[in-house]
Amino acid sequence: MNNKLKIGAGGLILGFAVGFFYTKSLNGAVVAQPGNAEVQATGPNAGGAPNQQAMMATVKETIEKAKNNPKDFNAQVDAARIYNQVGRIPETIEYLKKAYDINKSEASKQGITSYIGQYYVDQKSYDEAEKWFMRSLEGNPEDKEVKIELAATFIDREPPQADRAIENLQAVLKSNPKDAHALTHLVQAYLVKKDARNAEDALGRLKTAEPGNEMISKLQPQIEALKAGRPVSIPKE
Repeated sequence: MNNKLKIGAGGLILGFAVGFFYTKSLNGAVVAQPGNAEVQATGPNAGGAPNQQAMMATVKETIEKAKNNPKDFNAQVDAARIYNQVGRIPETIEYLKKAYDINKSEASKQGITSYIGQYYVDQKSYDEAEKWFMRSLEGNPEDKEVKIELAATFIDREPPQADRAIENLQAVLKSNPKDAHALTHLVQAYLVKKDARNAEDALGRLKTAEPGNEMISKLQPQIEALKAGRPVSIPKE
């Protein structure tokens, strides 16, 4: 599972993600049961301790509330949070999509759309990821991190669409020329395009903006390979 889905790494920590990821694990008492529509407790104390019984009652009530109130935005988000806590990401996405259908603007504001987009990146479903990142940008057109993640989908898909990636990254760099995240992907895009001169220029900008960036040592050899006419492998973050 992509770490961005777990902790919002890589700059994708948005409004929803902050509250959504920073949750307790229900003291380790809640786990997913394969093939079971509900979330249940297991372990030697399952069903024994009053606090665990209370937790499980709350879990069941939360999920049932979402099912019985399909137009309740908060109920869908609460159910998604429960499933996220136990690593049931497909169910998490299912309820987040329901929340989006109920209130698109609020879903975008809370970062739900970008979270779903990142899920599809993790699944390598880049067309679907693009759709959700675009929905996120409809709610917040100036969100530079979503623009960068959108650009990355154009680099990673087959065949790559380097020019579309560069267009989105240049838009971010116009407002912040030293954005290291954007510059890293810009180097990748130019490598994909086999444009050694611009790749080297972008890497130089990255070295200036963030000299300690760990991607520098991975990108430099690929630029040298491109200049020498050798095969290039695009390093990932």
